[in-house]
Amino acid sequence: MRLREARQPQRMRLLSLVMLAGLTALVLWVLYRLPDHFVEDIENLPARAVTRWVPPQSGELHHLNEQEQAALSGLAANLSARIVWSSNRDGNHELYLLDVGRLQEQRLTDNPNVDFFSRFSPDGERIVFTRSQREWVSFRDTEPWDVYLINSDGSGERLLVRHGYHPTWTADGEGIVFLRGQEVIQIDIESGAETLLFTPPGDFPGSWFGDPELSPEGARMAMGIGNYAASVINLDTLEVVPLGSEQGCQTTWTPAGDSVVWIETGGNGGTRVARTWADGSRGDVLMDLPGPYSHEYFPHLSDDGRWLVWGAAAEGHEHDRADYEIFVWRVGSPWEEAIRLTYYSGNDQWPDIHIDP
Repeated sequence: MRLREARQPQRMRLLSLVMLAGLTALVLWVLYRLPDHFVEDIENLPARAVTRWVPPQSGELHHLNEQEQAALSGLAANLSARIVWSSNRDGNHELYLLDVGRLQEQRLTDNPNVDFFSRFSPDGERIVFTRSQREWVSFRDTEPWDVYLINSDGSGERLLVRHGYHPTWTADGEGIVFLRGQEVIQIDIESGAETLLFTPPGDFPGSWFGDPELSPEGARMAMGIGNYAASVINLDTLEVVPLGSEQGCQTTWTPAGDSVVWIETGGNGGTRVARTWADGSRGDVLMDLPGPYSHEYFPHLSDDGRWLVWGAAAEGHEHDRADYEIFVWRVGSPWEEAIRLTYYSGNDQWPDIHIDP
């Protein structure tokens, strides 16, 4: 009886060791099969949780500093353009515009709520953007936002859509495409009439989608699909064409409509700007900046496809908290020739560029 009682703890210890070894093997197997960005996602969970409730801190910079003025002067020798982006350099996120040709910076909005994701109209005369419905909303919360229009000189601001997110222009400049919940909707600016473009079918891959943008001819849509891949969707057939093998985001069309620019994992800083043909047949890395500022996000091409603007951070990941800086680059030139436009320790993000005649 005593021998049997003595063996019982040994059996329990042996069973515990076997279970621990099995659990360790299972964890290692799962980690091996997870996508490369999974560890990064886990590391970002604390900042992501804080971001939901606490706005990022801003500094005291209210105008272009000397480094930004020098960068702008150097760019003006080769480019006449305007660049709009969102920054919290004045306290909360507002829209700012750089007139490269005139060497001028202008603050476009002045509102206690969050203004971001600004896009020039095709003619450059107007800008569409989103504004939060309360004073602080994280960009990861896609619901409490409205869509606004403003003239590119800062005048004529008006509400266009209630409960809209991630607005982009139609190619003719007469409509805005935006996200409302899990529906992609197009609104005619003049009449205000809304048209449902897309709602995911029951067998749609992934758990969510974002960044929808119509192709120039309007028959296809590029978007990032959570837990799947950046993809192109044929709006007539609902065929989904993945652009990569892992989850991607922040899709935007090239002006010709033959390829899509998007953010994929990998590269020098953990992300890079990819360009993939719309049929998924081939692709390349458009930008993977050498040096410390190589965590790329928010890419967008000029309407002529000759210039790329984006944000990049040296460290950190959260879109509305990390120290992203704005860069501009002539497509096809060496990556090292990219010009850093902002030098501010707060958050600069989601730029767009319009080439002036």
